Amino acid sequence: MKKLAFILVSLLLFSCGEETVEKPKNLLSEDKMVDMLYDISVLQAINSFMPQALDTNKVEAKHYIFTKYKTDSLTFAQSHEYYASDMEKYEDMQKKVAAKIAKDKVKYGLTKKEDVKPSGGDTSSGPKIRPRTRTVKASDSSGKVRPRKVAAE
Repeated sequence: MKKLAFILVSLLLFSCGEETVEKPKNLLSEDKMVDMLYDISVLQAINSFMPQALDTNKVEAKHYIFTKYKTDSLTFAQSHEYYASDMEKYEDMQKKVAAKIAKDKVKYGLTKKEDVKPSGGDTSSGPKIRPRTRTVKASDSSGKVRPRKVAAE
């Protein structure tokens, strides 16, 4: 019984230690990772909204990214894992990506400069949502059914 308790306590102590990812030999710079994550986000958006655009132009997203930044998938995966293991650094990188996207939205006239928040496009407050309305049939004193709008519950 004492051995079992010792093993459980040992496992608990070792599992509480901070496990960090080793720095890879070919670590991509933080700025290069931000640029790559930005390009990946743009390509994913294009693929979601206009997949035929990539097909028409014969663009394969992964090949394009790795060729543009002169790297390979293993180096990218190891660097991504390394940066993602430090949540504060990774969050800063994601904020930089969001800021670049917000800047491009203004550049291409998708949003006004006043609409962009100075923190880099942080939308934590969320969009303004109107309550949904639905039609409910109600009868008046004559017995006729007439539609009326009420707020969704």
